[in-house]
Formats: sequence, structure tokens, C-alpha cells
Amino acid sequence: MKIIIITGVCLLIVLFFATGCTRLFGGVSKGKASANIETYLQREYNGKLAFSHLTRFFNAATMDPNMYGVLIYNKEIPEIEFYTHLNVKHILVNDTLPMYAKSDSKTFNDLYKNAVEQYETRQAVIADFKNEIPEITFSTEEIDLNFNRDLEPSELEDVVTRFIDRLNQSFETLNTGYQFRLLIKMASHPDGFIIIPLDIKDSKRFQKPMVLSVKAAGFESLKAMILNNIHAKLEKPYPYFKATEYSKIYMDKSTLSRGAWVQYLEDKRIVNDGKGKWKNPQTGLYVVYFDLDTKFIYRGELLTNENDSTSYREELRKIIGTIEAEGIRTK
Repeated sequence: MKIIIITGVCLLIVLFFATGCTRLFGGVSKGKASANIETYLQREYNGKLAFSHLTRFFNAATMDPNMYGVLIYNKEIPEIEFYTHLNVKHILVNDTLPMYAKSDSKTFNDLYKNAVEQYETRQAVIADFKNEIPEITFSTEEIDLNFNRDLEPSELEDVVTRFIDRLNQSFETLNTGYQFRLLIKMASHPDGFIIIPLDIKDSKRFQKPMVLSVKAAGFESLKAMILNNIHAKLEKPYPYFKATEYSKIYMDKSTLSRGAWVQYLEDKRIVNDGKGKWKNPQTGLYVVYFDLDTKFIYRGELLTNENDSTSYREELRKIIGTIEAEGIRTK
């Protein structure tokens, strides 16, 4: 009897996943959802828009098997795109978006107009800097600034400052909910050189300390050199420390060559076997000061062996304060 019951339950589970919840919950099938969206786009936009990444969005929050997530894009200008959730059963008679508050009354066309406005604003930003930055590429979380030549530090600082000011002039339009970062590309580092994270405060973006991109020319050889140096320095005084995969490589704004490689260290003496209270083994912070152009290491030092007891804010304050004192300009 137990075998029969278990077999029946298994068959129901298989049926549940095979039908994609459609029959069990009465939801519109993916094929029908696709057809409804295609009909809607053809009727409202004369086939100018297309869609992809159609996926059922059924969860405890919506409890609606007719809800689908979908990426909408312009066929001629794919950069005009937006992701949204649709009730595919009602889309042909009501294109108000159910995932927004009723007070907002967002419609499908509202999102499309926002996507067009964002695209046009990005193009305006690109046009404003076309004589200084030959290639500017916007993506979801990153803006690539390709100068196609090498810049002096002061010139880069000036252009980046004005570029961020321009972004802030259109903050609301360009705000995608993500904290952009700038990827600086130059002739000597065509795939990527400097990353400048952008934070948000009071509806304005501002730059955080610049760090070295892993796409920078010679990065892997620099990494190997730095880690070998750290292992050699730790071998006798701190044999229980080993380098983790986490590091931050801050670059000096004044030279674009001097840097501080901040390496996180794990204490091998700390073993979490699940029997007692979990302890953070990442207790050490080690910094190596180097020159990117010459691959010369100035010196290294252990910043702390108690990093597990500090907050992120305290950790950052200690790092920035230490490397600034060494001459690595971050602001």
C-alpha cells in the first residue's frame, strides 16, 4: 500500500513540473502566453517591438499562474529594452502592469516610453563627449569609457569628473536601480584598465576610490608576483595565514601607476566543523604597495589580524587611511 501511495505522489510531482503548473493551477500555457504577447505587440506597435526570456512568474507573492516575466526590445534599436511582468491572460484587454501599486497605474506603454527616453538621454551623453571619448558603451551596471589612447592622470580626473556631472544632470532618467561603475579603457589597456565604482547619495552619483580592473594588461603576472611576495613574507611570522580569493587593488589617482594590493587572509587554525559556533576564518588583511608600470614592489605590511571583529565601514576606513598615508591618493 505504501509503495502505491509513494508512486502516486511521485507521478503527481512529475505531472506538476511537466505541465509547468498550467493545468493544476489553470494558468495560460507558455505557447498561449507567447501568442498573446505577439498579438499585443503587433496591434499596439505594428511589430516594431519583440520579446525574449519569457518565463512563468508564479510564486507565493503573486499566486497568479498567468503572470510571466519578459524582456521587451525594439527590433531596430535593441538598446531600447525593458524587463517587466505581464498578466498574459489579460494583456489583450488590459495592459496595466499588475506588479506595480494601483496608485502608480503603470502601463506597458509607460515602461516603453521610459526606455526610449533613457536611450535618447544616453545618446545625448555620448554626443556631449564624442570629441574626448571615442567610444562610450552603456550596459546594465557598467559604462565603458574607451579613450583609445593613454591619458595623463590629471586629464583623466578632469574628464571623469565632468562625465559624472553630466550623468547627474539626468539622474532620474538614467537611474536604473543599479549602482553604475565606470570601466576606463586606454591604448595600453584596451580591454580595461581602471574601474571607478559610483555610489548614490541625495539623488547624485559620486565616485568611490578607483581600483585596478582584472582586464588590465599584465594583470595575471602582477597577481602572481604579489601573491608570491605575500606568501614569502607570511611564511615565518604568520604560517597559519593563507591568501583567499578576495582582494582589492586600489590605484593612485595622481600617477595611475602606483597601487595598493589589499589581500584578505584566512586563518587556517580556524576550523568550522558544524559542531560549535561558526567563526569567521577571514581574519587577516595584508597590503602590498607596487608600481604597475615597472612591476616593482615597494613593501608590504599586515594591516590587521582581527578583521573578523570589525564592521565593513571600519575596515574600509582603516584601508583608506593606511594607503592614503602611504601616498596612494583615492580622492
